Amino acid sequence: MMKKLLLLIASLSLVLAACSEDKEEKKVTTTEGTKSEETTSEGKANPAGDMMKFYLSISQSINAVDADLNAYENVGTLEVPPEGAELKKMQDAAKTAAENAAVKVEELEVPAELKDHQETIDSALNKIQEAYTMKADALAAEGEVVLDEARAKFEEADAELNKVLKEVDLAESSIASEVAQ
Repeated sequence: MMKKLLLLIASLSLVLAACSEDKEEKKVTTTEGTKSEETTSEGKANPAGDMMKFYLSISQSINAVDADLNAYENVGTLEVPPEGAELKKMQDAAKTAAENAAVKVEELEVPAELKDHQETIDSALNKIQEAYTMKADALAAEGEVVLDEARAKFEEADAELNKVLKEVDLAESSIASEVAQ
């Protein structure tokens, strides 16, 4: 029984070691037959994984501050939408949320691993930031709040991010949908 337990523990240790993504030292034989040491990671560059992590960080950063904006944008779907002072309070909170979201997007930094896509990602982030600024401006203006131009700017950003997603062999997605929750 003890031997089986030790064998099981040893097997699990080997599996965990094989799955580890930590860097390790490997000896590499050069073409001249001499040995040199080189640090390599077990896996090759993973642009899909890097992009997925970064893409998720975009929506997580925005979702951390945009709940009031989402609530305001969804007022029309309520059975009994708020009116008067209650609606104005929601509008003011939505404006602040849009401003905070613009700041959060501005703070995002594209990882060095995605440098081949830096220009496209930066352009998309700028458009997302601009969309939030446009929403904040629309919410601050007198009269009816119209967010169509801001939503169109978001769609442009979506298209650019989807271009990068496709280039790294990931499925297209919608950052606008992910932050509107």
